[in-house]
Amino acid sequence: SVLAMQFRGGGLALGGVLALCLVGLASAGPNANAFSEQTSRPMMKSMGGDLNFGYVIALSSAEDPNAAVAEDCENGGGSCQYVLFIVNNFFAGLLVLPLCLFLFNLVFCCGRCCCRKKGRNVQGCTGGRYPTREYNKMEGLACILLLACFMIILFAFTVAGAAAFDELKGDLDLMLDGIGDLGETPGDFKVQITGQLDTMKVEIREQLTPINDVFTAVGEVKTAVSGMRTAFTDLDTKLRELASLIEGCKSTSPTCTSATRVANWNKCSAGSYTHADAGTGTAVGPAITGSGATVFSPTCRNPTTGALESCQCAPTVHAILAAVETTVAGIPSDGDLSGLDVPLPLDDLDRTIDDAASDFQKPLDDFQDSVPFTRKDTDIVKEQINGGLISLITFVGYSPAWYVIIMITVALILGAQFGPMKGNDKMNGCGDTCWWISYVVLTLWLMLFCWPLFGAFTVPAVFLEDLCEVLPTPGGTAQGLTDILVAADSDPMMIDLSEGLFEGCLLPQPPEKGYIWSAIPEQNITKQFMRDMVSEFSTGNAINATQITSNLRVLEYTSEFSSFIKPQIAALDAASYTTFGIASSYSPSYSAPRAAATDISNFQGGDLLAAVNAVDAASAAVDTAITNANTKSAAFEVQLNSAINSTASITEFLVDSLWELGTCELLASKYAGLYEPFCNIAHIFGASWGALLLSGCFGMLILPCVCCVSKRMYQYRVPLADQQNKLAQEGGTIAPMTAQAAPGGQAQAVFPVATAVPVAVPVAAAVAVPADPGAEAGAPEPVYPDLSKPEPAK
Repeated sequence: SVLAMQFRGGGLALGGVLALCLVGLASAGPNANAFSEQTSRPMMKSMGGDLNFGYVIALSSAEDPNAAVAEDCENGGGSCQYVLFIVNNFFAGLLVLPLCLFLFNLVFCCGRCCCRKKGRNVQGCTGGRYPTREYNKMEGLACILLLACFMIILFAFTVAGAAAFDELKGDLDLMLDGIGDLGETPGDFKVQITGQLDTMKVEIREQLTPINDVFTAVGEVKTAVSGMRTAFTDLDTKLRELASLIEGCKSTSPTCTSATRVANWNKCSAGSYTHADAGTGTAVGPAITGSGATVFSPTCRNPTTGALESCQCAPTVHAILAAVETTVAGIPSDGDLSGLDVPLPLDDLDRTIDDAASDFQKPLDDFQDSVPFTRKDTDIVKEQINGGLISLITFVGYSPAWYVIIMITVALILGAQFGPMKGNDKMNGCGDTCWWISYVVLTLWLMLFCWPLFGAFTVPAVFLEDLCEVLPTPGGTAQGLTDILVAADSDPMMIDLSEGLFEGCLLPQPPEKGYIWSAIPEQNITKQFMRDMVSEFSTGNAINATQITSNLRVLEYTSEFSSFIKPQIAALDAASYTTFGIASSYSPSYSAPRAAATDISNFQGGDLLAAVNAVDAASAAVDTAITNANTKSAAFEVQLNSAINSTASITEFLVDSLWELGTCELLASKYAGLYEPFCNIAHIFGASWGALLLSGCFGMLILPCVCCVSKRMYQYRVPLADQQNKLAQEGGTIAPMTAQAAPGGQAQAVFPVATAVPVAVPVAAAVAVPADPGAEAGAPEPVYPDLSKPEPAK
């Protein structure tokens, strides 16, 4: 029956509303982000085009923003479209749509008032609860179903919007806490780093101080090498004395005594080694002592006559002397060895560490300037944010829609055709009143709250949602922001800051770490850069491998002594001239002034033997000095290499420690703590914007549904014939109906358009007016359908 259909329709509406409570609540709170991203943002993009905050950045980066805006608007650019989208929605919500609703309802009310004449209801008019025409029951059921669907949708979006907006206070508190924390982070970061630096200085100093003790061994090495050098000098002198006994002195020397012959020694030609002082006159033969008589060396006498002449040369001795000179030249000087004495400048340690760590001050100062707030400032703002006001806005902004839904539900129930409402005029009349209360409340809500709030929320919703979209996501990448800055031809420093501060510092999340060094503009601070800054504390940077081998490898730079000098000296034999390099054919045989045999015996067994023995002793002293120098140098080399390795490890530890000072874990966590509530707020405004837009649209669709269902519900409850009687009882008039030929030859009543009949005409007479004035008296009376019964299926 129609009553059963009405009951089922009302039950469906109520069930849908109750079920939608869960849907609306599920769409709120944390899922406001999803609602914004899946509903509001797509609507913004479809309504405003693919616009974003980058257009604003592009204009702000221009040299003359005003001129840039004017030029952009002349060319229909994206920046102008972006602003126009916001402005159009703002004024549409605050002014245009409320004004249109007001004008529409003004016309509607005037039209309804025109259907009243001197306080009497007139049937056949579009206003009022009386039917404009006879309604098909399927139309009513369709209207009820449509109304129920719109109510469900309206309830869902209002609950979602209200629940999301009611979270604004909590997210605002979190965002302000994040701003305060982020503003204090640079200062906290500096305090933290200062403490770490102080600890680091103490630890590094304790590790480096013992290393400086190594360099006290340089003095011992220098002493040993100096003794070795002296021994070689003595050996050189003894070799010269030996050579001068054989080769004599310079021809210009007045004497050739043991005291003067080394200084006046007549070196044989290095080319021929034939005779001493060749071509420059006779050399002065050295004085020798033998058998109590002073005589000249037999090597300076003519082998046959015994006369003085140019002396024989000793090329073997010359070769040994040349080797000694070469070896002595390879001995490191005191200056060379002092180059190995490089104690670490511990007095400069603190300054160096401070200088190396000072580079992070600039980005921290810049960062703090960009967020000039502290928790103290944000706490003041938090105290000024009234959570009750936000709840009041939420309640006032959305609750009228719920009252409307309640009123419509009550109207459906009270207007239904089942007990105790059936036949209860008082209850039915109350239901009829609820229809128009819901209509008025819904209209006022749309005009005064829904659309104005939509317009007001447009500005923060669009700006905040776009800004959230532009800001890099923690753990993500800043490529989007960088692309926008590049497209906007922004300051290169801003682009570097985007890549450095965000990409290198704020975005990496555990286990990844970012470092503030990459956020320092126009600098390329790397670990190698820091190594260079603390390089003076690495011994290996002050001493290279060549210095070690050339200055401390004694056996290497004196290798000629052991391989040549020492064996050659050991082979010298005073009894054999040939061991000195004199030709074997040399054989003195003179008899005057003294027998050659006597001179040779005295010479080879006396002075020459003494000179050879002196050379042997000097060679042994050199050998001992080499051993001592090698022992000291080798020990120092071991210590030095250890120091090099230790300082390399310590400085690498220092570099790592300095590098870790710049870790952005604290900053990144604070940025993430700010980003989430900020974007939540953006999504709250975006979700509210979308919910208000959709609520407004479906609220406006409910208005005609209310009119549709209310008029049809009344007709289904009160048949047309009863309505005429009720209207007559209320003192109203009823318009006459004309009978027209219905399909099948049966006449059917229709209503003229709002035609009034004088009051004096009885209702029965009005009903009995023939459908056709020219018809005979036997014409059929008008037929009034009984809407309390369903029509037969056609």
